[in-house]
Amino acid sequence: MDSEKLCNDVKEFALSTGAYLKTEQAVLKKKNIELKGTRNYVTYIDKEAENRLVEGLSRLLPEAGFLTEEETVGFEQKEFTWIIDPLDGTTNYVHGNTPFSVSIALMKGKEIILGTVYDPVAEQMYCATGAGKVFLNNIPLKVSSHSTLVNGYIGFGIPYSLDERGEQVLRNTMKQFRKCSLRIKGSAALEICYVAAGISDAYFHSGLSPWDVAAGAFILQCAGGKCTDFSGGDNYIFNKELVASNGAIHREIMETIIQDNSTFIRQ
Repeated sequence: MDSEKLCNDVKEFALSTGAYLKTEQAVLKKKNIELKGTRNYVTYIDKEAENRLVEGLSRLLPEAGFLTEEETVGFEQKEFTWIIDPLDGTTNYVHGNTPFSVSIALMKGKEIILGTVYDPVAEQMYCATGAGKVFLNNIPLKVSSHSTLVNGYIGFGIPYSLDERGEQVLRNTMKQFRKCSLRIKGSAALEICYVAAGISDAYFHSGLSPWDVAAGAFILQCAGGKCTDFSGGDNYIFNKELVASNGAIHREIMETIIQDNSTFIRQ
């Protein structure tokens, strides 16, 4: 498999899907917006964008299966699996806001081997095919070197349903407001990429799905960053929890915000 050629082809599908999203956002009517749950929106646009991606990616790699948000195609375990989110940041999107993105990852067995995240409004294409082979619009990426929460630039998200653990993480986060800059942008895939690009120093979120995380986490790791779940383990794609960082600030995020000096597993 020629990973570089495949990545270029995937970027073309991300571009065309992003153009569709951008055009449709301008004409989206409130009557076309559905609720899957509290604050959890979906539109015909999500579904159509996913259909387009599935159709295109099926031509690229006919033997691959799919893991998708809108379930336009059933999941079937195969050697290769596309993990796709046709519209990450739907809440921003339906309110006429940004950012939002198209996220595409390719998994071989249990390992991600390709990741692409595209912001159609900013026209920013993040992509990676391996360690050091990670770019933003063809410019190589590298994480920041900031090593402390003091003056850190930290992204985070609040899940649709806050359980007791999530509420504790939120309370711990609030304690850091005087120490660092905290931001909620609303697109997990992009916010992980911001860490890869050295824009942010870290990002954390619970209640995530594989399609929110897979591409961005791979891009971040290829840029020299670190991803764990809230226990410090490596089940961050399927365990609904993610701490993504430049690596240097990871321990302090874990000990101060995620686990509050309690059960952090030292690596």
